[in-house]
Amino acid sequence: MRSLPVRPAPMVDEMIQSLAVRTAAANFAHPNQLGLPTARGLRTEQRVAARLAELLDMPAEHLTSLTLSAYPPVLRGEAQRRQRTWLHRTEWACPRCSRLNGVVLRRWQFSLHPLCVQCPSLLTVVGTHREDSAPPDTAALDAQRLIAQDLEPERLHTAGAQRRFADLYLLCELVSATVDQDWPRLPGWEHDLRAELSQPRTDWIRHPPSSPDRAATVVLECGRALANPARQRLLRGEAIERLAARDDDAARTLLRRFTPGAPDTERRRPQVPSQRTQPVLASLIRAIQRLQRTRGLQPRHVPAWPVDATDSLIPTRDRRRELEHRAVTLHVLLAGRWHDPNAEADARRDLGLRPHPRKRNAMLDGAVDATRAAHVVRIAERLVIQGLIDHHDLRRRLAAPTGLVSTVRQKVTGLPIASGVVLAAWCRLHQSPGPADEVTLAGVRALDCDLDPEQRLFLLEAIDNYLEAVDPARLDSFQPAIADERTA
Repeated sequence: MRSLPVRPAPMVDEMIQSLAVRTAAANFAHPNQLGLPTARGLRTEQRVAARLAELLDMPAEHLTSLTLSAYPPVLRGEAQRRQRTWLHRTEWACPRCSRLNGVVLRRWQFSLHPLCVQCPSLLTVVGTHREDSAPPDTAALDAQRLIAQDLEPERLHTAGAQRRFADLYLLCELVSATVDQDWPRLPGWEHDLRAELSQPRTDWIRHPPSSPDRAATVVLECGRALANPARQRLLRGEAIERLAARDDDAARTLLRRFTPGAPDTERRRPQVPSQRTQPVLASLIRAIQRLQRTRGLQPRHVPAWPVDATDSLIPTRDRRRELEHRAVTLHVLLAGRWHDPNAEADARRDLGLRPHPRKRNAMLDGAVDATRAAHVVRIAERLVIQGLIDHHDLRRRLAAPTGLVSTVRQKVTGLPIASGVVLAAWCRLHQSPGPADEVTLAGVRALDCDLDPEQRLFLLEAIDNYLEAVDPARLDSFQPAIADERTA
């Protein structure tokens, strides 16, 4: 199909679906008539971008940069992977700006941005009606601009900004557990907004709120606190005191997460090796403990192959062996079992790896040198930035993918010839990288080379739909495996 006669230009930070709707309206057509999917989703965005590139006669790379996938995983997550993410489950728009120009911004799709700072106005859920309310006051707008600084292109992908996104979510999760009509103390406009809510408390453990008013009453105050250490200590302290006054399992779970110095009555924690006898291991354990305590990293978040952006779908044999060793080391450390001679065998079993031919404990055998320790820490930090994907759950669900192969073949036509085992392994490697026998890996490598980009997108979308249909995604609260840090 040739390009359209009317081709609107994308606005700064505009959602790809917003551009698709404006393009169809400008040409007096429905998006479906132009082959533009209207469904939301990270996979669907890629198809919309590819189609718009043809209709608007624009480079596909430029339109792909308008998708939510251009944001780091700590913000938008991965499709259908069980992880904490700022991406809410509805579509937000500005009741004033969007009504005038039809533009919906990408940053509005994250619960950390419930305000439009141009009008200014509180955002609304598309398709719902809300009576006009007073515009946000200066305090609310200043807090929103403070949070939005890290969304600017020059800061978005920096490690500091991504850490602040993760820290802000954790603080919101803690505060939202005990929020009520009187706590925390909020400036005028935010206080009035909270008073309009029948129940201000929201459960941020599973996912952020899907309504802008509930998000604004928590995230703006937490954003101010994150920028002020004294204010943050006060807010966290008050939240922990309020949690301690509650007597339920959810409160106790959060308390264990946010009060790492609390005594552990279930079992005694092993001591960290001496800094004099095993300095590298002692430093590594403390680094992993710090990430576990402050970011919530658990053994279940470790993939069997912790690949990075430079790795191919199937790394070389030597590279796979090294990745497996790093994964086992990180798993053992997160489980707090570096002292246990059986820990490595248990970690390999949990990761789906073959047992080692001889029983050993890599933690105590001096097999962790400074270089490997640095790699393990980088892997742990990368898993946090990616959004704490539950690889243990993915391995469980894809170990015996009943119906996956038939579902994929029904939804994606014209696939290259491949056995069901090879196709299932291809699906599993894209969700949670891990081992397979060499014959299967060779088949996966050949299949991946024969797939065209459109088939690959359809395949990934079919996998997401299958996982959601079989077992809808949910996020469970977690408990840190290591309670405190002690020296020998």
